[in-house]
Amino acid sequence: MADPVIESIGVALEALVNGITIANGFNEDLTAKRPKRLDLLGDLNRDGLVIIEQEDATVEAASEDATMISQPFTLQAILLDSDEATAAIDTRCNQVAADIVKQLFSNFTLGGLAHGMRLRDPCFEKFLASAESSGIAVNIDVLYMIESDNPYNQA
Repeated sequence: MADPVIESIGVALEALVNGITIANGFNEDLTAKRPKRLDLLGDLNRDGLVIIEQEDATVEAASEDATMISQPFTLQAILLDSDEATAAIDTRCNQVAADIVKQLFSNFTLGGLAHGMRLRDPCFEKFLASAESSGIAVNIDVLYMIESDNPYNQA
């Protein structure tokens, strides 16, 4: 059986983030991960890891035939600067957030899976992941439409 549309969207976001590399003209090499469980403590010390967290969706519009869904995602980039780093962590956070936004919005329909994408408030959030790491979260909504009676089919 095929995947539901929302699963295909999660896979597409993961592929986009994995395309953020220095070789592709970005500031960092980032690696996406969609968590297998809610406990991520073992992952918080991997520099350049972007955890893609799917949040609770809301219905934007609905009819008998189709439902437009707003699906929030938070992309949390873990950043570990060495003690020898000379630039402010804010500089690195800003660059990583800009790289993520640039890459996501280069394909804001996710190859036709979505009707669009938008930044969500707060669009950028710095956080302390652990004693050794900090990071930046990019918050987005992906808008997509499914058949009202079948979440496996786009409408």
